Amino acid sequence: MKKIRAYWDSLEEIIPLSKRELVLALTTSVLAGIVVGVFFGPKKTVTIGCNNGNNYDPDCDFISEDAQEN
Repeated sequence: MKKIRAYWDSLEEIIPLSKRELVLALTTSVLAGIVVGVFFGPKKTVTIGCNNGNNYDPDCDFISEDAQEN
């Protein structure tokens, strides 16, 4: 616990930081957060479409009655 306290107290030092380094650190933190969120976020199934039963089946031999008349 003493090591943690000594480390915590050493963080009060003022260290000059350029704006470029600050922007780089913030950008890196945001991108790392996005990557962690993608890997550890809840998995969901994605369905594109309305699922109303109108599915195209290329193996189906059904020909509509209108198409047979022509």
